[in-house]
Amino acid sequence: MADHSHGKTVEHKPGSMDIRAQEKTFAAFIRFSAWGALLSVLVLIFMALSNA
Repeated sequence: MADHSHGKTVEHKPGSMDIRAQEKTFAAFIRFSAWGALLSVLVLIFMALSNA
């Protein structure tokens, strides 16, 4: 990968990165997936009950 430090040594400190945006995105993805799964199950139940 490219080094964008322009010759300066950059030391990484584990746990120092702000990950709030990633956590929000992951939570939204999980919520969307759960609703999608629930909707799929409800559609299948409706199809079974209506003999579609």
